[in-house]
Amino acid sequence: MLCERCNKKKATVFYRENIGGHLKALRLCGECVEIMEQAGELEDISSTVAGWITPFYLMDDLFDLPFHSLGQTISSAEAVEAPTCPLCRASLEDIARTGKVGCSACYTAFAKELSGFIRSAHGNVAHTGRVSAGYRARMEKLERLSGLKKQLKEAVAGEKFELAVGLRDEIRALEATL
Repeated sequence: MLCERCNKKKATVFYRENIGGHLKALRLCGECVEIMEQAGELEDISSTVAGWITPFYLMDDLFDLPFHSLGQTISSAEAVEAPTCPLCRASLEDIARTGKVGCSACYTAFAKELSGFIRSAHGNVAHTGRVSAGYRARMEKLERLSGLKKQLKEAVAGEKFELAVGLRDEIRALEATL
């Protein structure tokens, strides 16, 4: 089924809202959801209810395709080979059907598709909660290492070779502790 807003991409999100008895139901692609959220056209209550409920649902969780009630069916000739995770071979449809990501590589393989769903369910795509002290220290070292490598590239590009040597030595020492 196509997105009801752009009529170009496959609808992957079902948005339903009931405010004061007025029911609003839309079948949208991920990009249109983001556009409509930014424009304030969609009510996102996930932050209000602490993520335990959200108005966004995966289409495949609610309905089994084809959508007979809408008069649209998908024939086998129209079916397109869905991309899969290179590690576990899970497709986006498998993830939508089960509600579970197959493996850690799926987050990379389907980053664009999953980010909207993760954001709507959790309010953010990146983890912002508490972490262990050891993990925090490691992440700080990795961030420092990334910054030093950027400074090293800038120093070499600017032909500041003495600074570059110092940065190189600092990078090596930091990598040795990781």
